[in-house]
Amino acid sequence: MKKDTSNPRDHAYLRQRAEDLLKKSGIDLDVLCSKEELLQALQELSMQQIELEIQKEELKKSRDEIEKGQKRYAALYDFAPIGYLTLAPDSTILDANLTIERMLSCEQSHLKGVRFVNFIAKEDLPAFNSMLHRVFQTKTLEHCEIILGNIGFAEEPVSLPRMFRLDAIISDNPEECRLTLIDISDTLRAVEALKNNEAQYRSLFEAAQEGILILDYKSGKIVDANPYIAHLLGFSLDEIVGKELWEIGFILDKELARKAYLELQTKNYIRYSDLPLQHKSGQIIEVEFLSYVYAIGDEKAIQCNIRDISDQKKLEKSISNSHQETIHALASMLETQDPYTTGHQKRVAELSVSIAKELQFSPIEIEGMQLCSILHDIGKFNIPAELLCKSNPLTEHEKEQLRNHAQTGYDVIKGIHFPWPIAQTLLQHHERLDGSGYPNGLKGDSISKEAKIIAVADTVEAMTGARPYRSAFGIDMALKHIQRESGKLFDPLIVDACVKLFHEKKFNFTTRPPSETNLSHEGNEYGDTL
Repeated sequence: MKKDTSNPRDHAYLRQRAEDLLKKSGIDLDVLCSKEELLQALQELSMQQIELEIQKEELKKSRDEIEKGQKRYAALYDFAPIGYLTLAPDSTILDANLTIERMLSCEQSHLKGVRFVNFIAKEDLPAFNSMLHRVFQTKTLEHCEIILGNIGFAEEPVSLPRMFRLDAIISDNPEECRLTLIDISDTLRAVEALKNNEAQYRSLFEAAQEGILILDYKSGKIVDANPYIAHLLGFSLDEIVGKELWEIGFILDKELARKAYLELQTKNYIRYSDLPLQHKSGQIIEVEFLSYVYAIGDEKAIQCNIRDISDQKKLEKSISNSHQETIHALASMLETQDPYTTGHQKRVAELSVSIAKELQFSPIEIEGMQLCSILHDIGKFNIPAELLCKSNPLTEHEKEQLRNHAQTGYDVIKGIHFPWPIAQTLLQHHERLDGSGYPNGLKGDSISKEAKIIAVADTVEAMTGARPYRSAFGIDMALKHIQRESGKLFDPLIVDACVKLFHEKKFNFTTRPPSETNLSHEGNEYGDTL
């Protein structure tokens, strides 16, 4: 029993023990000592007493630290996310932490003395018994995976069986072993779900009706390909897998492929809406090529989706031809009424398309530009021929009639669906940057880029050709005019592109009829390009 030294009775007990030990030591307390020896002895005893008090205080501190450590250990042991068990050779539970109580749905107080095998699913008993036998026989670390249920001590309903990993090793006492239990049910379910997802992805990958390539991110080599890619390109999977994308031969522009691979590593995504590939037979296939980078854990991979758009391109070509036929049928409405306007529209289309190319419009935008400009004066179809061919100066009323062609053209075209803003362009092609144009006095960015291009091309073409009411001014005077009005009436970028075409790239309109080539030498006002 631990003695309390602050209690007088305990002091007496300790004193008696000290005297008994002193007598046993053979020291004679009755021997007389000199005064000096007694004083020296008293001093020595005082020093020893102080030392003992210091030692006592240090021991108390050490004891407190040990108790704190024991409490911390007990808390860590009981509340660890891992279950801890101490078992006898027959699996009797000798000790368990609180986590085991939650895992087994059984109160901790009920666990001691119960055999652990009572919690194990029957089908897993052989694996557990074998593991336990090896631990006690070989003294080595062993493990197994088993399903645990409970034996109904807890009031809660029996939960679904869960899978656990057990690790066991012999303790300091050879008749005991230590077990750790980790619930791996969620991990196993996640792995199973991942396998299912992979199987689903693989099924989609194999059945996809577009070519799919998987590339190694670092080397650019193809590591996987679906069956459709072989059908699409005529190369077998053995001919594709393990090669670099530009190595196989179906990509015509190998330098483009290398650049695309480098761009993909910085942007993580590239798309080519119309890329020509070559079938093994030599046939050219038009495809949409989409590629992106994705993560697999800490690694990266590249997926390329290749979609055959040959049929789509044929349909688009058919629709485009239909549009062209519709446009030219509309444009021909003016031919019998005013042959000049028909030729004028064609030449404006020539210059407008060249300007659009100079400004790096896309192919689809250039096609739309051509159709807009070939129709820009279609609204003149209901203006009397005698007014269109009048040689005398126009009255204000006649000018107003002519200016209505922009609105009329819009009204004719707006009900026809085109993939380009044709109706809007027809309405705006006489608008000017400063708002001085018609019919709505639009300014700046309110005017479409197509209308701005036709404004320049229309003016240049009109000034370089003769009309019944005036002679031609010539190309030099026309270019000077648009340069002078650049930034005020006309878009500066478009003006610069137009001037460059004539000065540097030697652009020329198609041949005009003789009646439209007489040059004016009067130097008077240019007149409207109505």
